[in-house]
Amino acid sequence: MKSDLDKQIEKHVRDKEFKMYFDRAEAKRKIAQEIVLLRKAQHVSQAQLAKEINTSQQVISRLESPRDKRMPSLDLLDRVARALKRKLVISLQS
Repeated sequence: MKSDLDKQIEKHVRDKEFKMYFDRAEAKRKIAQEIVLLRKAQHVSQAQLAKEINTSQQVISRLESPRDKRMPSLDLLDRVARALKRKLVISLQS
């Protein structure tokens, strides 16, 4: 059984502008979630990661926050990936 929220999303996702913003927010949420999981799995604090990539802990905090609407730059994502011993991969999907 679908929740009221799921029903509303299904209804509005047909609108191209809504879908664009919805997809962008979902991408940001996934980025934030993946970075948090990788960082914690490696037992690295936000401050340690920040120092490794020459930025502030606040930048890492914002990056990991799904509520922050700013999309991180590719440069920042690449530096984070390298610090966490990962490779940044970008994909265009249909």
